[in-house]
Amino acid sequence: RATLSIATNLAEGNGRFTKADRRNFFTIARGSTQECVPLLEVARRRGFIDKGMNAELRTKLEEIAKMISGLINGLDNRKI
Repeated sequence: RATLSIATNLAEGNGRFTKADRRNFFTIARGSTQECVPLLEVARRRGFIDKGMNAELRTKLEEIAKMISGLINGLDNRKI
């Protein structure tokens, strides 16, 4: 559910007209990336993924969070 929240909040935020609305949905999407981190650990402990896959996916989540932060910070530079 958290992974879907990342994509759906980015999409909804992108469809909004005000900076405040966009920022809100982008912030929720960024929070959802953090929500995924403990879920990866649960998946590892239950044997669904191994330690290497856990580390790889955590790295990707960190990259995604940075990209979303860039979107949020970039809102201040836009005239929308």
